[in-house]
Amino acid sequence: MPTTRREILKTAGKTATVLTATAPWWLVRRAHAARQAKLVVWNPAALAPQVDKIMQEQCYAYAKQAGIKDSEIDYQIIGGPQLLPKLVAALEAGNPPDITRLGGGYVQLYRSQGHLLEVTDLVNKMQKLQGGLFPVSMPSVMHQGKAYGVPQSVSPWPLVTRLDLLEAAKVEPPKTWDEFVEVCKKLQKPPKLTGFGLCLGLQNDTDNNVMNMIWCYGGKLVEADNKTVALHSRGTIAAVQLIADMFGKHKIIPKGAIAWDNTGNNKAYQSRQVIFVLNPTSIYAHLADSDKELYNVTGLLPIPAGPAGAIEELTTAEWLLFKHNPYPEVAKGLAEYWMAPENLRVMIEEGDGRWGPPYKNMYDSKFWKRPVFQHWRTMLERGRQFPSPGTTNAASGEVLATFVIGRMMHRVLVESWNVEKAVVEAHKKVAEIYARYQGA
Repeated sequence: MPTTRREILKTAGKTATVLTATAPWWLVRRAHAARQAKLVVWNPAALAPQVDKIMQEQCYAYAKQAGIKDSEIDYQIIGGPQLLPKLVAALEAGNPPDITRLGGGYVQLYRSQGHLLEVTDLVNKMQKLQGGLFPVSMPSVMHQGKAYGVPQSVSPWPLVTRLDLLEAAKVEPPKTWDEFVEVCKKLQKPPKLTGFGLCLGLQNDTDNNVMNMIWCYGGKLVEADNKTVALHSRGTIAAVQLIADMFGKHKIIPKGAIAWDNTGNNKAYQSRQVIFVLNPTSIYAHLADSDKELYNVTGLLPIPAGPAGAIEELTTAEWLLFKHNPYPEVAKGLAEYWMAPENLRVMIEEGDGRWGPPYKNMYDSKFWKRPVFQHWRTMLERGRQFPSPGTTNAASGEVLATFVIGRMMHRVLVESWNVEKAVVEAHKKVAEIYARYQGA
């Protein structure tokens, strides 16, 4: 069985993916339409160039196998901050891509708007492979027993850490947020080196980072009933005040973070301007090719604890297949090809762990037993998704899409609002969103 990218590409056109037991159905069932491109892919940049390359190579290997010419493929790698505005405009115009990848609640949001193809048969096939899919993958894609997205990955957000700086100063990794503040103050040397690269722009990284810290202080977005909004609480207020103090009082967050997009924290760490970042492993994977020295001294550590404990953010990503597509079976075949375990393993392991696989048994490989991933399983097991203890749905998707949490932080950091006033406003906005989606 092929186990490397090169071996898989050599077999393109000779074998079907392991997800398909018989001849691939996309070879025999062809749609007919006037559009020249039979496959339109908008793949958001992985922030690790080797991963972008592998995924594109796999797409073209699939196309060769499916009898699709290179000239019939429109494959675009799009920066994350640019993808959503482009996608919204495309949906309004009625010409979205055939397939794209998003995280958070976007499957449920676009499913509720009637944009997505049902892919239950493909997800059911995936459940029979490699020990099945992690349960946390399912709320993001399922609605009333049917799947409207294809689970692509499950990833904790560790504390990405400059271990070399801690070791040189003989400082242990911080176990609590109070210790974290003191370590940052001790080790930073502004303006060239600042402690904490916390994203604070109007971006999903901000919403996820802030919610992550809110959990550590006992706050949450919504109750488990997915109806009772719970953002306004002592825990939320304490966490927002902590971030405000980090930014204004302790000055351990770069001032420019207020305008960062989702790549700002990555760039700050990769250019050695910050000591800590809360982020998925895109930073680590990127360093494998761009800066081997920094790669070797980067740690993926558990998050510091607050009064409610240490709780990591856990995000899933999904493939979204849109209805506005004259060749739906072609896009579905690509998702199936990408998610075949032998292909996914190449993408993840040769891509230096950019994401964690959604299949349970794929963590049995030697790759995930490397020392840098020693905390991964713990973070995977105790991690939470953005609306926890609620589940991912269309309402939580809109909260993320409209940056409610980031706007709350801007009220405090940019407009100098009282912390509780900002939390109350955000709570009301979240409540309005959830009320709109009841029964959706």
